[in-house]
Amino acid sequence: MKEDKDSKKGKKDKVKLPGKNFLKKEKPDMEYGPLQISYEQETPKEKYEEEDEKHKFSASQKYFTICVYALATITVAALIIYAIMNLGKISDAISQFLGVLSPFITAFFIAFIINPLIKRIEKLLDRWFHIKRVRTRVMISMLLSYLIVFGILVIGIPKLADSVGESIGELLKKQDGIYKQAVDFLQNIEEYFPQIDFGYIETQFQSFWPQLVNYATGFATDIVPKILNLGISIAKIAINLLLSVAISIYMLYDKRGLSKIMTKTLYAVLPVQHAGRTIRVIKECGRIFSGFIVGKSIDSLIIGILCFLLMKILKLPYEVLLSVIVGVTNMIPYFGPFIGAVPGVLLFLCINPIHAIVFAVMILALQQFDGWVLGPMILGESTGLTPLWVIFGITVGGAYGGVLGMFLGVPTVAVVAYLLNQLIEGELQKKQIKIE
Repeated sequence: MKEDKDSKKGKKDKVKLPGKNFLKKEKPDMEYGPLQISYEQETPKEKYEEEDEKHKFSASQKYFTICVYALATITVAALIIYAIMNLGKISDAISQFLGVLSPFITAFFIAFIINPLIKRIEKLLDRWFHIKRVRTRVMISMLLSYLIVFGILVIGIPKLADSVGESIGELLKKQDGIYKQAVDFLQNIEEYFPQIDFGYIETQFQSFWPQLVNYATGFATDIVPKILNLGISIAKIAINLLLSVAISIYMLYDKRGLSKIMTKTLYAVLPVQHAGRTIRVIKECGRIFSGFIVGKSIDSLIIGILCFLLMKILKLPYEVLLSVIVGVTNMIPYFGPFIGAVPGVLLFLCINPIHAIVFAVMILALQQFDGWVLGPMILGESTGLTPLWVIFGITVGGAYGGVLGMFLGVPTVAVVAYLLNQLIEGELQKKQIKIE
């Protein structure tokens, strides 16, 4: 048994297994003719992995950004080319889209105009009646504001239109007497100033007067059909108007919620610093625009009422018609009072030159009172524009938008000037430049 074990053990000793480094054993070089053939050492596993890592695709942020900008540029260029080639279709689509959104756009403007009145009434309710619950205060403020605005539109404007129509009708009845008085006035002036050729002025006046009378007569004759057509048009858009009013009520009632959504969106999309600055800029632009429109409307209303009272005291005729003209034209800064004075002065020159002088002096006094006392008290520095930029806004706005453009041109220029000023100041702060 012992021998068998030894023999088995001997057999085991004779068997030689290959070691771990068998594959890594160097093989001898072999020569074959003029060429030398050699076996290189096998590459370790780690070396293969390093080479694989070198050949792997690695994303580069730099090239990715370049690709994104290139694709964006190509897309924008393609859209511009498509828009130019299909301008008619795009304009029709935009018009249709704006038509669908028109109730919401109208509602936004209604809410934008009424919101300052709601804020003022809300503060008064908190101060006088100590209503602490915000929702209740807002609902009462909204109810009173809408009642005031629509009361003025429904009750005040029709009565004012009737008074203006009566004044125009009275003028048309007296047209022959006014014409004779105007001719006599020119002849009397010719006696005092013989060196002036009043014959030419009288000829031009005689040719111009029938045109003016025909225009006024046609306007007075067509005013009733125009009012009826306007009533039909108003009836057609009544549904959209009611819908706009309802939407504006929801906008004003939930303005805090809408403001919160906008704030969240800006902070989610923009960096924190830029989001806060954007919110401040939007608030300031809204303050400039609404402050000018509301302030100037109140200012013009007061000037119109003062003009009516002064004309009553001075016993000047056609006080309602001329007060409306003066109040409406006063919405235009600087030039408005003088534009409003022209029709009254011409009218009174034809009737009674003394009345014309009194009216002109009265308008001049009102303009000075508005410019030095009432305007700064109500408007303050709402626009922050110098007279040069105000005149620029009036000129450009009047050229493109008529009377309404002259009125809206000033706050629009004020908003643009504020945005440009913020941009320039930001760039100067980055460069650490201070200009005084």
